[in-house]
Amino acid sequence: MAITTPQQPTETDMRALVGEIPSRHAAVGLAAGVVRDGRLDFFHGHGFADLATRTPITEDTVFRVASITKTFTAIAVMQLRERGLVDLDAPANDYLKAYTLTAGDPRFPPATVRHLLTHTAGLPEVAQPWGMFMPDFGESVKSGRPLPSLAEYYGGSLGIGAPPGSRFVYGNHGPATLGQIVEDVTGTPLAAYFRDHIFTPLGMEDSDLLPVDRIGPRLATGYEIRSRGVKEIAPRDMVTAGAASVSSTPRDMARYLAALLGGGRNDHGTVLGPDSVAMMFAPHHQPDPRIPGLGLAFFRFDLDGHLAVGHQGT
Repeated sequence: MAITTPQQPTETDMRALVGEIPSRHAAVGLAAGVVRDGRLDFFHGHGFADLATRTPITEDTVFRVASITKTFTAIAVMQLRERGLVDLDAPANDYLKAYTLTAGDPRFPPATVRHLLTHTAGLPEVAQPWGMFMPDFGESVKSGRPLPSLAEYYGGSLGIGAPPGSRFVYGNHGPATLGQIVEDVTGTPLAAYFRDHIFTPLGMEDSDLLPVDRIGPRLATGYEIRSRGVKEIAPRDMVTAGAASVSSTPRDMARYLAALLGGGRNDHGTVLGPDSVAMMFAPHHQPDPRIPGLGLAFFRFDLDGHLAVGHQGT
């Protein structure tokens, strides 16, 4: 949503704008916030986190932020780069131990870490043909069931179907592979790495790679909106965790945004140097000269004449 006014919108203006959203996009509940000067300057929760209990949405409601997870995984990779443990232009296979990226044509150049960060590694959108007919393209299991490792899911090898660097194909397998690189380089499970190196330093106390006991009870219920009403959706957990599995709250996401706006730091701590954050926001792939290009895990786009950087989560 773009706001064009001669002055900063007031809280009354913001509540009116947010209040218009359900009239255009049906929703059981939503949360909207604005970060300004390093803090959550405005928050508005609309509707319910759970219809059965009539639980309202607050700053502490836990949401699955889905593909925004990809940006956390990219920050972890950039931290390894700052420590000299990863070279963005080195072949990703130099760091992978759990499985390999296998070129469909021996003439393909190697897929690099930078290719994975920009969705240009030549990886397919669907890894397994049978996934076309399953929820989440076969990348998820019902919550509570054991998750296979990526090595098991890919059978030890993930195929590259196009020359790396030749085209942009958005998907989960590149970011999931970046998460595997973080695990293989550090010897630390990705969930623990996120907690120790991103969530805790930024004061994101109610965030985790998967809903856990301490935040699970506050997890918003998912619904499908139909012509005859709403239907609750059974939660599923993603095998491609580094691409889609973070759960967080509006309060924590505001702290994350404050750190991104603050060059890698907020009032609680630091996760990246400002040069690394600027590099993530800069263009690294230009699929179309009419758009601002792709950053490292972040999308660049024009917002009413202003350059904006962000990522969606669905």
